[in-house]
Amino acid sequence: MLKRYDNTNPVMLNSAVCFVDILGFSQLIKDSFQQGTGNDLLKRLHKSLNEKIAELRPREDYVGVLKSFTDNIIIGKPIHEDGESQLGGIFLDFAAYQLSLTLEGFFVRGGVSIGEYYGDEEFAFGPALLKAYELESIHAKNPRIILSNEVVSLVNLHIGYYAEPMWAPQVRDLLKDNTDGKWFINYLEATMGDREPNDYVEAHSILQRHKEIIEHNLAKHKGNPKIYPKYEWAAQYHNYFCDLNSNAIVQYPKIAGIPNGNFSLIV
Repeated sequence: MLKRYDNTNPVMLNSAVCFVDILGFSQLIKDSFQQGTGNDLLKRLHKSLNEKIAELRPREDYVGVLKSFTDNIIIGKPIHEDGESQLGGIFLDFAAYQLSLTLEGFFVRGGVSIGEYYGDEEFAFGPALLKAYELESIHAKNPRIILSNEVVSLVNLHIGYYAEPMWAPQVRDLLKDNTDGKWFINYLEATMGDREPNDYVEAHSILQRHKEIIEHNLAKHKGNPKIYPKYEWAAQYHNYFCDLNSNAIVQYPKIAGIPNGNFSLIV
């Protein structure tokens, strides 16, 4: 029997939890009001977030809870059996969410943890939430959704189920940042669809848009030692992904003057 959060008897359950925040949200608001474009930003955010959050919202038969507040989202999923399904759902859902918001110019970062958690539409509680928030606020730094060490260990267990590790879906869903050893959700994988020939062509136009948005932010924040490195990281990730996936059918558009980041597959 699947475990569920019960608001008539709130009890923490062993759960997979993801906490995600929009990068530089406060500054976006300040800048927009200084420029007299506050309502324009409000309309963009309201439309984008409502649409994207609706796609993440649990279906009736879905075991889990989503809670959102303007610029952040929490999803908790009680772990059933070995947790592969719950974590896999988080990786896929948040890859699509992160890609969609990034293509609207809103970069996000976050953390995925496992542990005790309770959530409903009004309430979020537990050490797994604190860990996911810590990952986002302290360790993620760049526009990436990183995994806790416990989640990494569990994913390694799941990969061990496959006779050939490279066949494991997690190998496409995740990447490793070798600068600090953090695993993160490979959100650009969401551009590739089912990896049919037509999907590769469609991915080219999406990656072109991704490239242009990053280039805009690199130019905008050049010389700002606090903000520029975050978009430089995004550019390095973009270039790494393009090289990793370019093939005989299509060569993906890279960002000039930016080296590939120090990333690798997780196996």
